[in-house]
Amino acid sequence: MASRLSGIRLRRAVLSALVVASVAVPVSGAARPAEVPAPVPATSGTVPVASAQALSERYDATRAVLVAAERTATAHGDGKRAAALREFRAPGRQVLTFDGRDGGRLFEVFGDLSTADRIAVMVPGAGVSVDNYWRLRSGSTSLQRASGDRAVVVAWLGYQTPTTVSLAAVTSGRAEEAASGLTSFLRDLGASKPAARTTLVCHSYGSADCARAASGAQGADIVRQ
Repeated sequence: MASRLSGIRLRRAVLSALVVASVAVPVSGAARPAEVPAPVPATSGTVPVASAQALSERYDATRAVLVAAERTATAHGDGKRAAALREFRAPGRQVLTFDGRDGGRLFEVFGDLSTADRIAVMVPGAGVSVDNYWRLRSGSTSLQRASGDRAVVVAWLGYQTPTTVSLAAVTSGRAEEAASGLTSFLRDLGASKPAARTTLVCHSYGSADCARAASGAQGADIVRQ
């Protein structure tokens, strides 16, 4: 019964307007930010054992990756990207994985993954990137606060999202590209936290990613926005 109530509570939080408003982006047709070079990350994208020590070590290692990427962006003359990366390594941020290449990939944890019994993975739709990641972060923090102390939200920016007005946004190519990475992430998460209940929260184009990934990863609920 407690598990069912927790699931209901999470689902209600997911459906809140805060999440929809913060993950969605205006249909503006703006061009994607220019891609900038970035070093090969020293950490892999796998999820470590969900102990407090292992997670702390991973977050510290990812901060070092962010420092190197910020320096590269600064040398390239992209002050906007450098400023975004500086925010990612602010005190208290828990960035599990960062890879600045090919537009950037980022997984950030909100809450204590070592003690969580419920995990929501936020998968964004079109128009979300490293440079305007605050949209995804805002939705993730709102959902985590509404879900309770034992819940964790992972912001999963694991693919190069299409621009809001583009051919890529109405075709499945980017979704197929993302699905493999999302499936791997869910499997790693399941191995790290086998007793935790996982829910995919998928916005707009991200729903296509989730549909493909869910067929390869067992045990994940899907909520589409």
